[in-house]
Amino acid sequence: MPDIVIRPALIEDAATVLALERSLARFLKHEANFKATLADVERDAFGPSPRFEAWLAVVDGQPAGLLTFFPTYSTFKAKPCLFVDSLYVEEGTRGLGLGRRLMATACRLAVERGCVRVDLNVLDWNPARAFYGSLGIQETGEVALSVTGETMRRLAEG
Repeated sequence: MPDIVIRPALIEDAATVLALERSLARFLKHEANFKATLADVERDAFGPSPRFEAWLAVVDGQPAGLLTFFPTYSTFKAKPCLFVDSLYVEEGTRGLGLGRRLMATACRLAVERGCVRVDLNVLDWNPARAFYGSLGIQETGEVALSVTGETMRRLAEG
C-alpha cells in the first residue's frame, strides 16, 4: 500500500503547484490559455496577501495531486463559503482515493471555518463529473457565466 499524505503546500512547493496546474490545464485542453508563472504562484499562494490556498496529495514522497481553493461569501445565507478552483490527480495515481481525500480536505476546512458550502465548476464533458456525483456533490442547475477581456473593459467603462 502506498504512503499517502495530504498536506498544505509550502513556498518551496510553488514550482510543484505550478506544474500540477499546468497538467490540469493540459488535461482540460486549456493549455494555450495557461498564463500562470512561478512568480504568480509564489505571490498569490504564499505572499503577504494570499489569494488562494494550495494543498498537495503526496504518494510515496512524490506530489501526485493538487487542491486549490479560495474564500467566497453567500449574501443570502450571510455565511462564508469555499470555492474549489482546482482539483487534479496525476493520471498514474488515479484510483488511490486522492481526489476523495483532497475533496474531503476542502470540506473539512470549510466546516472548521464556518462555511455554509463548498462550490466548484466542472466542464460539461469532464469525466470527473461522475466522480463528484459519487461523492454526493450535486449539480445546482445554475450555469456559470464569465465576463472577460474586451467585454469586461467595455462594461467597466459604462
